Amino acid sequence: MKSQILKTKCNTTERVFVILLTLSLGILTFKTLYYSPLNIYTVLIYLILVTLFLTLTFLAYYDFKKMEVHTTVSFILMLILLLINVTLFFLFKDNLNINILNNWNYNPYNNILSTLTLGSIFQLVVLISKEKALGQGDVRIAIITGLLIGFNNLIYWLYITIFTALIYGFILAYKKKKFKNLKIPFVPFMVLGIIVLILLYI
Repeated sequence: MKSQILKTKCNTTERVFVILLTLSLGILTFKTLYYSPLNIYTVLIYLILVTLFLTLTFLAYYDFKKMEVHTTVSFILMLILLLINVTLFFLFKDNLNINILNNWNYNPYNNILSTLTLGSIFQLVVLISKEKALGQGDVRIAIITGLLIGFNNLIYWLYITIFTALIYGFILAYKKKKFKNLKIPFVPFMVLGIIVLILLYI
């Protein structure tokens, strides 16, 4: 009897997500093994990043399919990252430029500053648009983004997120032959920006 998993047919969306996740995990594995000494610390950071990538991809896929952010997963991830940043801030307050892996310097102060900036902007958009442009789930993802990439990388993240969202929007509009009332999930492009920046710096 064949497994039910083998019988499951993936459509184009699932294939794209699987390919992008596999590619990102492949680059992560290569860069970790090639540029870092193999020890317990490196393996631990690698496993944390794999878990992070899987969680972010799940959030992106969930938003893409249901046009909403998974409340529980996004809230738990946000709290964990907030706790990590606050703990690192107090533990390394004399030197806040913490080298996590290779060229990736994790600065809790910059991350918290980035979170306040990005979270405030997204919350303002939610209030002004009355949740028509963005929702509270997007605010949580914005906070997660800030806690991961830091203030100095916000511009790069915005470029990646906005341009990829625009490209997808134009393709979707062309296929559906309409621009008005076209709904685009924003989280997949936010997540793409996070993963690309992490992969560039590790």
